[in-house]
Amino acid sequence: MQFSVLTWCKEAMDSETTGSEGSSGVRIVTRKSLFDKMKNENLRNLEEKLCFLRDHLLTQDNLSESQLNKLKRNFSHFKSEMKQRWIKSHKKEEVFLTNNHLWLEGNFEIPVTTKNRQGRPRKSFGESSERSKRRKTEEIRSNVEDGVIVHAAQVELRKSGKRDASRVLQDITSSPTRATKYKKAFDTSKCGKSSRLTPMEALKMFIDADLTRAQYEVIRNTNKKFFPCYSLIQEAKKKCYPPPETITITSTCAETQLQPLIDITVKRLSEFLEEVLLTIKEQERNTLKLICKWGCDGSQQAQYKQKLQNEADSDANIFQSCFVPVRLICGKDNQKVLWENPTPSSARFCRPIRFRFVKETTDVTNAEINYVKNSINNLVATEVDIDGEKFLVHSQFVMTMVDGKTWLIGTLGTTRVRTRDNTSGGAHTEMRRSCSVKVIDDDTFINRMEPDSVTRT
Repeated sequence: MQFSVLTWCKEAMDSETTGSEGSSGVRIVTRKSLFDKMKNENLRNLEEKLCFLRDHLLTQDNLSESQLNKLKRNFSHFKSEMKQRWIKSHKKEEVFLTNNHLWLEGNFEIPVTTKNRQGRPRKSFGESSERSKRRKTEEIRSNVEDGVIVHAAQVELRKSGKRDASRVLQDITSSPTRATKYKKAFDTSKCGKSSRLTPMEALKMFIDADLTRAQYEVIRNTNKKFFPCYSLIQEAKKKCYPPPETITITSTCAETQLQPLIDITVKRLSEFLEEVLLTIKEQERNTLKLICKWGCDGSQQAQYKQKLQNEADSDANIFQSCFVPVRLICGKDNQKVLWENPTPSSARFCRPIRFRFVKETTDVTNAEINYVKNSINNLVATEVDIDGEKFLVHSQFVMTMVDGKTWLIGTLGTTRVRTRDNTSGGAHTEMRRSCSVKVIDDDTFINRMEPDSVTRT
């Protein structure tokens, strides 16, 4: 039975025909229409029907060589798929139609030569203006989610061999701020500007290498366009400090208010974790908690030949209290860890609260512990703004940076204890003798001896 390809095209869904006089376009038919026409042929097997179908498709008039090659490729793929699905259906038409109804509803492109028509010739999508592209894609954009469109574009780019473009598209959509950074980097390279260290990056290098100003100036002279001047590093360093009005300095004491100190710590940490914070859920943005450890201790030092305001004062001893941020958490039951201090015992993250030229005694230690605890009790949550998004960070302080002497003063109020056998000893002696230890509070990690095993002296 003879049939016409043009008849199929009329039965198929209409689609736009591109090109002008003498140019080529396509007609879209469903695979189901090809199957229906093919099965009506009185031939012995599927192979003969497919060959017959192929011959008739290729007998169209006025097809160019590129059109014929495209049609051959399309039919070769259709033929291979058809054979595989027919065999899986055990060569039964009902089973084939049931299992492959979605595939049969798919499209098959047949190149055709367009007839001359009046009016302005239609342009391809790539040649269309931005307005025409928006009009042609309006239905897709209104009915398909953004994530689906982006993923489909990634797959098609990778499928067509444009792997780098696919990876870039995946990368710039992985974070709300990543595309902005890509654009800035592209604009910089487009203008031919050489990359340059930011003042904050230079400050990081300055601290990591433990450089002096003279050493940095020597390094900068090798490439002044790459390394910023030292004055910019000084300005960047000032941004790491709390406001000057919150700092008090005398001849024997230097201290800063705890609230501004924790605020600048949280804000500096949020700048470093900007991309991470923007990915957390809306309800988790008010449950952020910064866990910090703190403590105090004293030591002796060499006396300097300097005059103090009060002749009774001395710089032979120094007593200091400080804290270190340990972990930033959020979420239900605080199970999500956003950041963890990589070197919690390093001085890099240490934040001094107060240090004084005073000898460490029981009274001084008790006073310092009470001073810091009062400051902690008066703390309020720190609000952080990142790209218009609000985050609320609460602080939790645990007193764990203590030695044996401070441990006993903080728990018992004295450094001398008496055991049941009526012998006395110092802090380390009692800590060695004690074998019963418990946690006194869920919010702190201070270990304390059982109260019935010791008495104050």
